[in-house]
Amino acid sequence: MEIITTHNNADFDALASMIAAKKIYPDAKLIFPGTQEKNVRNFISQNKIEFDRLKDIAFDEVTRLIIVDCKNAERIGKLSELLKRNISIHIYDHHPVTPGDIRGEMEIIEDIGAATTLFVEILKEKNIPLSQFEGTLFAIGIYEETGSLTFPSTTPRDLMAAAYLLSHGIDMRSVSRYLVHELDAGQITLLNDLIHNAKTYYIDSAKVVIAKGASEKYIAELSSITHKVRDMEDIDVLFVIVRMDDKIQLVARCRIPEIDVGGVAREFGGGGHRTAASASIKDLTSIQVEERILQILYNTIKPVRTAKDIMTTPVKIIHNDAIINEAGDLMTRYGISALPVIDNEKLTGFVTREIVQKAIFHKFGNMPVTDFMSTEFYKVTADTPYREIESSMIEHNQRFVPVVDGERIIGAISRTDILRTLHDDVTRTWEVSEKWAKRPHEKNLRNMLKDRLPEHIEKILEDIGNTADNMGLGAYAVGGFVRDLLLGMENYDIDIVIEGDGIAFAERYAASVAGRVKSHQRFGTAVIIFPDGFKIDVATARTEYYEYPTALPVVELSSIKKDLYRRDFTINTLAIKLNKKDFGYLIDFFGGQRDIKEKTIRVLHNMSFIEDPTRIYRAIRFEQRFGFKIARHTQNLIHSATKIDLFHRLAGLRLFTELLLILREADPSKPVARMSEFDLFRFIHQELQWNSDASSLFQKIKDALAWYRLLFLGKRYEPWLVYFYALMDQLTPEATADMCQRLSIKETLLEKVTITKKESNNLLQTLYSMETLKPSSLYTKLRGQSQETLLYLMAKADQENAVKGISLYLSHLQDIRLSIAGGDLKQFGIKPGPIFSEIMNQTLWAKLDGIVKTREEELVYAGRLLKQENI
Repeated sequence: MEIITTHNNADFDALASMIAAKKIYPDAKLIFPGTQEKNVRNFISQNKIEFDRLKDIAFDEVTRLIIVDCKNAERIGKLSELLKRNISIHIYDHHPVTPGDIRGEMEIIEDIGAATTLFVEILKEKNIPLSQFEGTLFAIGIYEETGSLTFPSTTPRDLMAAAYLLSHGIDMRSVSRYLVHELDAGQITLLNDLIHNAKTYYIDSAKVVIAKGASEKYIAELSSITHKVRDMEDIDVLFVIVRMDDKIQLVARCRIPEIDVGGVAREFGGGGHRTAASASIKDLTSIQVEERILQILYNTIKPVRTAKDIMTTPVKIIHNDAIINEAGDLMTRYGISALPVIDNEKLTGFVTREIVQKAIFHKFGNMPVTDFMSTEFYKVTADTPYREIESSMIEHNQRFVPVVDGERIIGAISRTDILRTLHDDVTRTWEVSEKWAKRPHEKNLRNMLKDRLPEHIEKILEDIGNTADNMGLGAYAVGGFVRDLLLGMENYDIDIVIEGDGIAFAERYAASVAGRVKSHQRFGTAVIIFPDGFKIDVATARTEYYEYPTALPVVELSSIKKDLYRRDFTINTLAIKLNKKDFGYLIDFFGGQRDIKEKTIRVLHNMSFIEDPTRIYRAIRFEQRFGFKIARHTQNLIHSATKIDLFHRLAGLRLFTELLLILREADPSKPVARMSEFDLFRFIHQELQWNSDASSLFQKIKDALAWYRLLFLGKRYEPWLVYFYALMDQLTPEATADMCQRLSIKETLLEKVTITKKESNNLLQTLYSMETLKPSSLYTKLRGQSQETLLYLMAKADQENAVKGISLYLSHLQDIRLSIAGGDLKQFGIKPGPIFSEIMNQTLWAKLDGIVKTREEELVYAGRLLKQENI
């Protein structure tokens, strides 16, 4: 029995080659090893082509295997089992030879565009006649495989074969109909990557889309894929950049006269004309190619509209000596949402309606506008291109942009002014497009999630998105997890925000992973606890307002944008969408990406510290942890908040919680010093101070803790508590008690602090007075002290003898125990009583001092003591 087969997921070139091979091997059976492409299946069904089924074939009866359009064993499925048998193998293929290919008794392998071309040449040479149906099918095979004779792989032989078929009267309408087909898996993957990684740029009036992708193997039909991308959203200018192996393939298409893509391609050594061009680029990355394209376009396209064409003028202003109530009256009177603040014609800042309303709500109507105005903002000149203004307003989350001439304001641009200027195509860009969805505040982090997260964490995020899809909800990973992902820092403390019922979602998802849920109905939050103890926090998207400064927020249901707006700093407002359709999209409404890149801590609005002064401590903590810098305007707001003196209204426990988090940082001295710079110590205790002595003590504690960790003792201790003792080191016992009362610390901690404060100096004086560091004496003096107290004393000690004594106790003495027990003393004929304790202690001291070492020596020593006592 002879069998003709091809590769799995057969295309028209494979089908045509099989039918052609049947004319050469008329007795052979046609067998597909697996599936076929959709158009191929339709063609077979409509034309009633008969094939034998693989399951009906008796492999023992096969004598010859004819393989067409393939020579890869993995691609012929179960038929590869025949390769182990002693049968004849004939191969007809046009793919390059690679190691591991099937080898045949007869091989016809040619470097041409289509395998069908091989058979047309053979049939022509053998004068085997073709029917119109056969000729049409063979033409479809050649045209599909060569992209209608346009692919680089097309050879003159393919053209000659197509011409030969045309001369035999084939049905070209059928050829055209069946050439419209779905993309293969590699092309679909590339198309998907291009869509998700596309960015839209506005260079004056031109909308330019740059789409990037990558493939480990060569992907054919890149030009066709480029056309598909272009046609999906009717793009005027499209640059497709794809990394394949060690090269960058660039394909460009353009429909407008303002841009010459051929000129751009020539800059990379390629070519083409104004509307279509391509280039193959070496020694550059995709990012470098993209940046170079933008540079060329910005240098060659001249702006049409500028700020002076769209700005509003004259502008209503308010002077810097005005108060908040006056600003509110002006805004109401003229129906405006922002007022520039002027000092002798110099623009010094601006204040928005939202800030004015919040200030009035919190009874600050008589405060100067300068205490609440934005002093750090984006401004433009009259010649600034409006496309730049448009994108910058989104990036800076700024609704009002002053137009200046030097330091003098000459106009203003609002979002309404921008919208009036935009044509319909531009307006659609700010809407959520189901296909492109690539707005200035979004990018896709799918690859970053895969690269930087453990596989099981990535799987959890995907499952969360799937559950949300099934419930019709929006799901987002938010906050510190996203921030640290972008910073390249490990953080698996995952917070999820749900647009909808967060608790219902948590219960549904927990059930799917055999987990359990702890929920808080009042706040719409829940904790999902996995069987292995791993936890994820879930919250319903919410917004909040403060009834008065320093109060806890009142929470209401809201959208993801408002949920992010209630957060403390821009770097913590980032979210990653988890729903399957948009999985991995980074959402950035408030410039968090920019501030991470610029290493800046910035609040979202001017009332942030008024509403919650504890955010100041968090600002300091994040600044020092990440090596960032608090933005100048945010620093101004901190100074304003400390002047208003809201901290005395702040609950002590909230203040202590923030202080505790600062002391738990890797190097607390930096944020503590920063607290002193902002004059924040006085809100904890007026006598608290940061000076050279305090700084030196913190550094010594850092060194002591580093030394202690290297001992690997396995004892539980709290490093923050050591720093807490150091913070209060210069306070009197009375001041220490006052500070603890202000912080509302718990009774157990208060007792520890009180004892340490009371005994530390006396203990150090005792150590200073010891002429020799006798181990038993050290043990007696230091036994019962906590690890934190001892580490604090070790750092505080200013005599080397005391430091050595404490280090000896911590590293060696504290864990020394006797091998004997009280029961062992019974052999000496004495009854249990106080003498037992005394003998055991003296024997332990002897062991500490090296007098006894073994169990036997301990017993002898104890017996000698008993004789001395005449017992």
